[in-house]
Amino acid sequence: MHCVLIGVSPMPSQKDGDELRTKLSHQLTEIDGSSVQWISFSMIQDEDGIPTLLLALITESSAENVAAVVTELISYEYSCELWGSAPAILPLKPSDGYTPHLFHGNADLVPFHDWTYPTMKQWGLFVQRHLLAADEVNQLKSYVLQEINNAERLLKLYRPQIKIGQDIMSFKEIASRGNERFDLLLEPSSLGCQFVNNVIIGRIACLLENIIGSVNTDVDCDMSIVYSKPGAPNQGWHADGDHHTGFNDAGWDENGWQTRLSDPYAVCLFIPLIDLDDDTGYTQFWPASHRSKGLIGFGPLAEIIDATWNGKCKAGQAIWYDYRLMHRGMRNSSSLLRPVLQLLFKRKWYTETRNYGVESIISHKSVRDAA
Repeated sequence: MHCVLIGVSPMPSQKDGDELRTKLSHQLTEIDGSSVQWISFSMIQDEDGIPTLLLALITESSAENVAAVVTELISYEYSCELWGSAPAILPLKPSDGYTPHLFHGNADLVPFHDWTYPTMKQWGLFVQRHLLAADEVNQLKSYVLQEINNAERLLKLYRPQIKIGQDIMSFKEIASRGNERFDLLLEPSSLGCQFVNNVIIGRIACLLENIIGSVNTDVDCDMSIVYSKPGAPNQGWHADGDHHTGFNDAGWDENGWQTRLSDPYAVCLFIPLIDLDDDTGYTQFWPASHRSKGLIGFGPLAEIIDATWNGKCKAGQAIWYDYRLMHRGMRNSSSLLRPVLQLLFKRKWYTETRNYGVESIISHKSVRDAA
């Protein structure tokens, strides 16, 4: 079984797309003895700016056979092209875009608190419009900059051989894959951690309990600063966490995210400490990509099919996302440091081992060398 993505163009209007989709779903239910299930669709513009209807279906028939059969049915009026196939249902951008789905609005019939769990379940992320006021952002930012300066001072003192921003490193306190990107853990005694515990945790406790569980009782929290310096390039697509053995993904059921997908074992809360835009960069997400482990490696396709959402948020807003969701950091072409507070809430059985090392910046050997 695989998901096949077909592009049909030129598509003059949404109405024409709806009519064609209905026609194909009624006419084409089987190919060479294999059933065909039409899953979703999206209207986009291809690289030449031509309006294109993307149609996703699942079948055991080959992608080439599907494209050939669809072409035969509609070639008198449209051009048909195979855009891709994957071993999982490919999430597409909804016809009304992502904003109505990722931002709670006045038109929503349920309160924000009740809206968050099903939204996280369906899309793997949502945005909290108001979390920190401007003065609180500035206060937290000052603490964070102190932590960054101190960490880099220690690196220069005890690890002078490391070219900060260029070399790959992995210590207990800080890690970097180079390219001017860093992940710095906040120590429990730091002013930044104290701010989080005294100001932020109380404001999000009810939401957190609704999504994954209570702090200390059900989940632990790792606090860190993810920061990118000017010149940082685009990251590669990745998911922070795996689909673990014993946990279900959404499978091949169109509604599997409701009926089958396991709840998250970890969620991240991103709080930018500056406004994020095209110059500073931001985090780009593929909404709904948390549903299946089979989507790992297909991030570049999300760009081609215009299925991404750009996390251009204001300082003090918050992005919540499932640890299994695919995303990437975008380049920082500004002259500003881009600091983002990251709170990782995880089930007590889960230990994060990917990002950090076991050796401290200030190891016994490094102290001797510095002396």
